[in-house]
Amino acid sequence: MKEELTKRQQQIFNFIREVIRTTGIPPTMREIGRKFSIRSTNGVREVLVVLEKKGHIHRRPYLSRGIELADEPSVPYWPVPIVGRVAAGMPILAVENIDGHFAVDRSFLPSGEVFSLRVSGDSMKDEGIKDGDYVLVKKQDSARRGEVVVAVIGEETTVKKFYPERGKVRLEPANPAFGPIIVEKSTPGFFIAGKVVGLMRRM
Repeated sequence: MKEELTKRQQQIFNFIREVIRTTGIPPTMREIGRKFSIRSTNGVREVLVVLEKKGHIHRRPYLSRGIELADEPSVPYWPVPIVGRVAAGMPILAVENIDGHFAVDRSFLPSGEVFSLRVSGDSMKDEGIKDGDYVLVKKQDSARRGEVVVAVIGEETTVKKFYPERGKVRLEPANPAFGPIIVEKSTPGFFIAGKVVGLMRRM
């Protein structure tokens, strides 16, 4: 049974409900804080804890947009963060890297964390990935031979086919005009950020 909300709690709940109904995705704690001039995310978190205890919302832990309304069906769309840049030593899904979100039907997404990255250039055109496309990427640090991955080398990010070799990795383009990138596995700042699992394109 739901408990009655204070005026302030009701205002915040109404805002959350309105954002979900109009955009398909819930607001982040930062967005709630800006709307109601709450300076710290801890302050917003305290309100969300109360809203959940009183039976008005459910929260998914560790997700920046993990709020669901208790009295409505779960939102069929999930916010996929758009990664604008990747800096060496910084987690790829750090808040500083996020340029926005896509609302994607959950049925199209695999389990686990998924992010999106805008493709620059035509090195993967023969795989159907064109300049300006957005790839959907499942966050993982490994891949099978021949899979399309997002690889990070220092502060450079690239989308290529993955071919592990002895002590090295060959990142192969899908365009004969481009050559492969050969990287020592021990190269500082080199890692596989994830496997490409989908594609979004503006027509």
